[in-house]
Amino acid sequence: MVSVLPCLVISDGRRGIENQALGLAEALGRVRPLDSKSLIIKNTNIFKALPPKLQAFLRPKPPRYGLPLTPPKLVIGCGRQAIAPLLALKRSYGPDVFTIYIQHPRLSPRHFDLVIAPEHDRLSGGNVLSMIGSPNRITANGLEQAAELFASRLSKLPKPRISVLIGGPSKTHRLDQASHQMHLKSVKSLLASGYSVLLSTSRRTPEPANQDWRGLAKTSENIWFYDGHIPTGDNPYLAFLGAADALLVTEDSTNMLCEACMTGRPVFTLPMAGNPGKFSQLYSALQQRCHVHPFNGDIGESTHTAPAYTPLQETDRIALRIHGLMARNEHSDHEVRL
Repeated sequence: MVSVLPCLVISDGRRGIENQALGLAEALGRVRPLDSKSLIIKNTNIFKALPPKLQAFLRPKPPRYGLPLTPPKLVIGCGRQAIAPLLALKRSYGPDVFTIYIQHPRLSPRHFDLVIAPEHDRLSGGNVLSMIGSPNRITANGLEQAAELFASRLSKLPKPRISVLIGGPSKTHRLDQASHQMHLKSVKSLLASGYSVLLSTSRRTPEPANQDWRGLAKTSENIWFYDGHIPTGDNPYLAFLGAADALLVTEDSTNMLCEACMTGRPVFTLPMAGNPGKFSQLYSALQQRCHVHPFNGDIGESTHTAPAYTPLQETDRIALRIHGLMARNEHSDHEVRL
């Protein structure tokens, strides 16, 4: 019988950051029994701004970050504020704790037992595992359950249903007026062609854009608009994924693009202004793996000609790799060997 492995998930509490670490822990829990607990690292703004190595120098002991005196065997951290606590754990407990860091740490991966980084970050090393996008908490069963939870509301929206996921400004992209108007035009065209639209904006979507979407939602019974800024009961985002016959996603969001590809249904990108830089590699990977391509205005023709693909399940794939690595190294010298 496989023993239950105690696991601690640490982050700064931001949902997008914490969910990556929780998603990986939950995926590992589907491979072997885990007893996971979460810890939010609470630093002052001044301390947050310091380089992680300086943070670890100033606070070398794990309890200074609220970590338990006796840490669990496995600790998963995500986000910049998780780096110093992981460094402190390795310095204090060495091989007795297995540390996993998610994202590019911007320092040598050798400070951790394992680093999980997006392929488009182009990070390499003897203890680095790369994946398309980032870990998430979405599962096929979760999508089905969400669609069932909202079945009553969804039944009022005739098929085919198109989910439209709108992001917002980022380091590489801008939601300028031209892009926004193109998004509006695309959704109006879908409605005019008889499609139902499940539309969700994000926390980064500018309020003027949300206002336009609210206004459009009032003009048709075949659009369900969910504003992520304003709590309106249960969040239907997963239901939008699970109930979609095809999905349109703005190209700024790694998470939304990869989550859309977990459905196994046709996924199209909506343009944003800016220079994608390294994210061009992500677009290329999703095009090859999931046949994602820019929306050309014709859902019907594209869905009939697009080849099928296996739903993207990168989090589970990485979890299986981690389980194998930990099992292989558990009784050796504790050094991960990929």
